[in-house]
Amino acid sequence: MGVETGGKRPGGLTALAVLNFIFGGLGLIGILTLLALLKVADTVVREGTKGERGLTDHPNAGLVYFLILLGLVSSGLLIASGVGYLGQKKILGKGLGTAYGVLALVSTAIELAAVTKSFGIFNIIGLIYPVLTLILLHTVFKDDFPY
Repeated sequence: MGVETGGKRPGGLTALAVLNFIFGGLGLIGILTLLALLKVADTVVREGTKGERGLTDHPNAGLVYFLILLGLVSSGLLIASGVGYLGQKKILGKGLGTAYGVLALVSTAIELAAVTKSFGIFNIIGLIYPVLTLILLHTVFKDDFPY
């Protein structure tokens, strides 16, 4: 598809940028909501056990917070790469978009293996967009990042 004449950005690349902004923003909102819910749940559990043990004392708490950190990084990569797509930047767009795709797939794999241990609709959604991003960046839009 290559860079079109007149410096116009391909419409599909613009659409991918918009999706990145939407998914990145929703990811940040989801992470903030999850952190608030975890805090409330931890407080409820501590009050129910008279302060003996909360959710943050659970053996898997570190893994949950690690996955939250991966989600935060993924959301940041989505937003930053969306900016890069709009500017058709190799590193900021294609590079960070690729990093997002790989990180999101690794995060979903860790979640499947260690946390949920079952495959559901949210896992499918968590796999489709990163795979689609990687495919599009390295096939359809591979020549659209000249800068």
